Amino acid sequence: MNELERVNDNSGQQVATKNSAPLTTLEVYDQYGAMAYGIILQIVPQPHLAQEILVSVFSSPLLQSCNSYPFTFAVCVIKLARAKAVEAKRKLLTIAPFSADNAYSSNENTPELIFDLAFRQGYSPDEVAEKLKISKSEVLKAFHEFFKSPNA
Repeated sequence: MNELERVNDNSGQQVATKNSAPLTTLEVYDQYGAMAYGIILQIVPQPHLAQEILVSVFSSPLLQSCNSYPFTFAVCVIKLARAKAVEAKRKLLTIAPFSADNAYSSNENTPELIFDLAFRQGYSPDEVAEKLKISKSEVLKAFHEFFKSPNA
């Protein structure tokens, strides 16, 4: 059963209604596992590690709190998968540090690079601005441009 069921209200419009029963962990995994795994792979591109993170997402006690999340269940799963992946990536970087400052010293501060730093690397807009030596408003403008682009 889907979290949101489409119901025809006889006006030709379809209305989304929330499912009343909480989803089981297996139902959540069946519906959102592939999406969560794709998000995790973008942040941690090692399949074996990404699978371990996926398991931690779906075994997390925080997952059950998604049943009362104010937005859709999918948004909650996305946030949880991203948070777990960013946390794992930061732990990896403390074990095997990578000089990110050298990697981002180029004058090509593209919206894709800025989005990558924020979403996949887990940096805040302030940290991205500091790393790239640009203003926070330029970072936010790059986010806007990234989402406007047809490749996003």
